[in-house]
Amino acid sequence: MLLFIKKAGFILLVFISISTIISFGSLWSLRQSSFYKPSFLVNNVLEKEFDYIILGASTGLTTLNTRVIDSVLHTNGLNLSMDDTALSSQHLMLEHFLAQGKIVKFCVVAPSINDYDVKSNVLSGNDYRFLPYINTSYVSNHYNRYSSQSAKLLYGSKWLPILGVSYYNTEIFYPSLLALINPKKRNRFDEKGNYGYPNKNAKSRSITEFKELPISFQNIYLEKISDLCKLNNIKLICYFSPINAKKVVTETDDYTILNHSDLLKNTSFFYDDIHVNYKGRQISSEAFANDFKLMIK
Repeated sequence: MLLFIKKAGFILLVFISISTIISFGSLWSLRQSSFYKPSFLVNNVLEKEFDYIILGASTGLTTLNTRVIDSVLHTNGLNLSMDDTALSSQHLMLEHFLAQGKIVKFCVVAPSINDYDVKSNVLSGNDYRFLPYINTSYVSNHYNRYSSQSAKLLYGSKWLPILGVSYYNTEIFYPSLLALINPKKRNRFDEKGNYGYPNKNAKSRSITEFKELPISFQNIYLEKISDLCKLNNIKLICYFSPINAKKVVTETDDYTILNHSDLLKNTSFFYDDIHVNYKGRQISSEAFANDFKLMIK
């Protein structure tokens, strides 16, 4: 019996050791790559100074095309938006951006519109993409703020990386193999961080009525982003992307707002109710450029 326990313990130790080595390797591989936005920013974005950055969820990612904006204004912008993230994630991305020693004049936040009023923040679905940087204080502190199982596993990866890598094996381990083969491969975004949804064969229908959607800016992470911007002499802009048949209504002087929620007047410009397609992105980006031009003068 004692011999069996020793052999079982030895096998378990070997398994844990190999798994730990693989986990360290997976995080190292992603850290050297451009697969996800956090490592893309570190490894593929060589410029130090930018005129503006876009921090957002899928709406910011797919609505504002920095290529179009820069072609109109002759500026240098970068889209750091990630799908399935919240204002807390965008605060983390701003911390990550500044930690690389980069400088920007304007920070455009473009989260999911309802996220502006979220009172109880939770770990976002794609926050695991910061896991390769778990040994930085701002990433580990971000995970440590939440009580969910996934957050605890991510935070525990600071000491045992197997926890986060095994839990997010599809999102971490397999991409790390792709990154090992091709470090320059990106996960659905171009070299300026942009991504768009295709035009669908939806019927073209004029939008004549817009239901009002009041926003009161209750999410504490918007204030945290604002404070971080002020600390680094960055001007903050809150952007509201187009929504199908809805119009955002705000009453505040606390933030600079660019409201394009009712910009698009036809359903043919939408991929779904909250995301624009290629055609809608072109119009939205041009409109943003024209309005942004007045702010940077």
